Amino acid sequence: MMEILFIYFLSFWGPPQYVYQKVSMDMLTRSTRKGQLTTLKATVFYTSEGKMACHYVEPKEILVVNNSKGEFLVYDFINNSVAQKQNYLMSTETNQLFYFLESNRNDLGLSKMGFTLKETKFEGNLKITVWSPPLQLAKDISKVEVAHEKNNPVFLGYFDKKGKAINKVYFYNYQLVGATNFPAAVTQINYVTAKDSVISKTVYSNFKLDQDVNDQYLNFKIPANARVTQ
Repeated sequence: MMEILFIYFLSFWGPPQYVYQKVSMDMLTRSTRKGQLTTLKATVFYTSEGKMACHYVEPKEILVVNNSKGEFLVYDFINNSVAQKQNYLMSTETNQLFYFLESNRNDLGLSKMGFTLKETKFEGNLKITVWSPPLQLAKDISKVEVAHEKNNPVFLGYFDKKGKAINKVYFYNYQLVGATNFPAAVTQINYVTAKDSVISKTVYSNFKLDQDVNDQYLNFKIPANARVTQ
């Protein structure tokens, strides 16, 4: 359901009275599958205009840039190659974590993606909303559940037609940055098959705002001699 691009996207939002211009944070993701560990390290940059740049340094140095229009490119520093595409699915506005940036934690963008609210229930300190998929997704997804604790999303789950989870995301380690609470840690479980899953944990740190943000990769110019790939 969610490819590795999911972890490119950050989680930050400002109080209504504060209008940020840009934010940045370091990101460390460790994923395990069948006993094998994969590590990704990057610094993520985002502007209030919807531009995002992710500078990866491990396992290799690449720059991933996309925007709200779905314009998307990947630049490989070692091979001096660039791949460019345009697809709204790659827009910064289509990823759940983007909605933290826009102060929309209520449904993590589900309504914008065509999901409709089916049920609201309470279990202990949790508020749980159940969402029905749009027609084009109904053959694969039976429902999506979102759990909030003290107005903060702590769980997002996609379920198949048999009611089995196909993807679970946990948001936690909420920290106060400026006047904002946000999840500095995210764990995702992607159930590839009934007996196989990919478990990823992403930790964000070293948060910076506005004048403290380095513009180098937000304004990075692809070399004119870069080889274009598909």
